[in-house]
Amino acid sequence: MKILITGGAGLVGSECCRLFAEKGCYVISVDNYMRGRLLGKEADTSIIMKKLLKEYDIEHHEMDIRDPKIIGLLKKVDAVIHTAAQPSHPRSIEIPLEDFQINAWGTLLLLEGLRKHNRDAIFIFCSTNKVYGDAPNYFAYKIIGKRYEPVDPRIWDGFDETLRIDQTLHTPFGISKIAADLYTQEYAKLYGLKTGVFRMGCITGGAAMAVEKHNWEPYFVRKALTGETLTIYGYKGYQVRDVIHARDLAKLFYEFINDPKPGEVYNIGGGRKNSISLLEAIDLIEKITGKKIKYKHGPTREGDHIWWITNLKKVKSHYPQWNITYTLKDIFKEIYEAQLELLNIKN
Repeated sequence: MKILITGGAGLVGSECCRLFAEKGCYVISVDNYMRGRLLGKEADTSIIMKKLLKEYDIEHHEMDIRDPKIIGLLKKVDAVIHTAAQPSHPRSIEIPLEDFQINAWGTLLLLEGLRKHNRDAIFIFCSTNKVYGDAPNYFAYKIIGKRYEPVDPRIWDGFDETLRIDQTLHTPFGISKIAADLYTQEYAKLYGLKTGVFRMGCITGGAAMAVEKHNWEPYFVRKALTGETLTIYGYKGYQVRDVIHARDLAKLFYEFINDPKPGEVYNIGGGRKNSISLLEAIDLIEKITGKKIKYKHGPTREGDHIWWITNLKKVKSHYPQWNITYTLKDIFKEIYEAQLELLNIKN
């Protein structure tokens, strides 16, 4: 099987490259390393690709997903895993046009390329829980220990795919992802393509780059290691996120490719089991690293969720053989080891 992975040097893309190569697939990667330009030199993922190419037999192209030459790659693959994106909702506020061109227009170009040249290929789109905007913030929460928890017990296990997506604040990132998300669904329903949408929460792992505007987990770990002061934006650190390792996500994509359900939409994240507040994350990081994190409180950022846990009921019912294998402790320990290695390389 031939697999095209866009954003192959990124967090999710690199884990997909690893997994599918290990499964014996012929892996084709596309990445133009734009992340470094968008989010700063600390976000540069070229180092990840260099490592991948040493470890695996991967065909890699330094290419923008909007380059017409990508059609030649689309024609010869059995599946496309589309992870390439402008990934930061704070950054999207500063560059709304470029955000749209990458996330919405770029995705549409890939879908249209498959419709015209390879209708049998499976297409996986990495969407986001930001398509729901700040709808989760319209629910009531109370502080329990070092975290917020919902007052309404019906959402205790998280938000499912029925949460509304309109009449909320999204940031341009959420809007561009909604457009791409809906186009991906439409190309299944209207044109018969085998597409699947995965609305992701906090995806992380050792390959995640530590930048303030994206990938908060390695950024927190980096602050512990450097001793620099961390800024927690809004909600005093009681805000809750659910965390999933990118490797577990790649395994889910593998299941979907082997049993595609065209046009389906899945919320995907760590679920209740892998949920953690920022204050709880600081405690865990301090325990793993043996270092105290100095932090201060900053203003609330536009579109930030007070509380997000992913309800995994639908995805687990469709793919019962899939499960989360990385615990929170596993994840943060791997991030710690990866950040140590990166700091040693730079020093």
